Order: sequence, then C-alpha cells, then structure tokens
Amino acid sequence: MKNHNGESLSGKSVNREKISTHSPIFTRLRFTRIRRASLFTHSPIHPFTNKTGITLIELVIGMVLMGIVALVVANALSTGITGFFVTDNRKEALDQTRVAMDRMAKEIRNVKSKSSEDISSTTLSSSQFCFKAINNLSDDNPANDNLIISYRYNGNAIIREEGLADLAACPGTGGQTLASSIASFSFAYLKTDGTADSSPPTNTKRIRITATSTISSESVELQTEVWPRNL
Repeated sequence: MKNHNGESLSGKSVNREKISTHSPIFTRLRFTRIRRASLFTHSPIHPFTNKTGITLIELVIGMVLMGIVALVVANALSTGITGFFVTDNRKEALDQTRVAMDRMAKEIRNVKSKSSEDISSTTLSSSQFCFKAINNLSDDNPANDNLIISYRYNGNAIIREEGLADLAACPGTGGQTLASSIASFSFAYLKTDGTADSSPPTNTKRIRITATSTISSESVELQTEVWPRNL
C-alpha cells in the first residue's frame, strides 16, 4: 500500500489514537442519541423540563382548609351583625316605650280628684284610664285647664286622646298613638301599702303602669308608679 506521495506504507507503523469512552466527545454523542430516542418513545423521562406539580390529595386538602377558614370568618361576621340588630331593636323598643311612659306619668300625676266628676270609674280598668287633669300640660293657656284625657291600650298600641266633651265620652274612639308594637300593657290601682284597690279609685293612692314592647323578637319591659297629687 502506497500513500499519496507514492511511498509504501508497509513496514511502517500507523499511530492511531484510541477514543476513550469517557471523553467529552463520546459523552455528548451518547446523550444526543438518548435524547433523540426519547422523542419516539413513551419513556417517563422528560429531558427538556424539570417541573413539579400538586397531587389530587394536596388539592383536596387545600380546598378543605380554605372551607374551614371561610366558615370561621363567616361565623364571626354573623355574630357581629346579629349583635348589632339585637341592640338596635332593643334600643328602639326601649325608646318608644319610655317616651309613652313618661308622658302618661306626667299627666296622671295631675288628676284633679277621685270624684266621679274627675275620674270615670266605668273606664277605670287595666287597659284604660280616663280622667280630668287639674292643669293642662299641652299649653300654658289657663282656659284649657280641666282637660279630659284618656289613655287606652288597643291593637298593640298605646293611644292618648284629649279634649273629650265629658267623662261619659271616655275612653274615646280617636286619639294619637304614643307607642306601637306593645305586646302587653296594664294599669294597676294600688293602696298606700302597695296592695291592689278592689274598688278604684276609692282607696287608690298610686297607679302602676307596666308596658312590654317587642320589636323583631326583642322585648323590653318598663314599669313605673305614679302618685297622683290629689288622690
């Protein structure tokens, strides 16, 4: 065998470099073959990505924890809102009942006398009270004194009426509503020792007024006692 110069190669040793299987060139070639082969197989090895995800169990646990947190927050908000409405309803019931009680106590204190000319014994009951006031508290005109005033409980409301012609017209059919949403109401006619007067106003010295107002299931009860000046 001759080379390109015409020289014979017989008798001459040819140095050939052995390519090591651990050389960088061989490693790159082997990785390239593996990568190309993986493109056409269903091998679970994915040489292009290294991403991690969540399992179905982790997803379910996360949803359960979020539901628990939402439930706790909702209960806290519900308690606060309920407390606000309870307080508001009780305040409304208390305010309107207190105004009505104060008005009645102020005027009943000015009953003129216990005579039949000043108190209508026929309407002197637990739900109504008609009387003649010695001083008219509605205005300062003396000509309007000795005004006949009637209080009655009708249809869950406390009604006040004034200006009746005489006691025979008591308790009246018109008037002004002092308080509504009244669940219960009563007049009690008491003696000096606090026992009930069986034949009012014969021995009546004080009058106890009790009213219970209910708004949205929230009830407030008020009670007051009036000592009329001329009884």
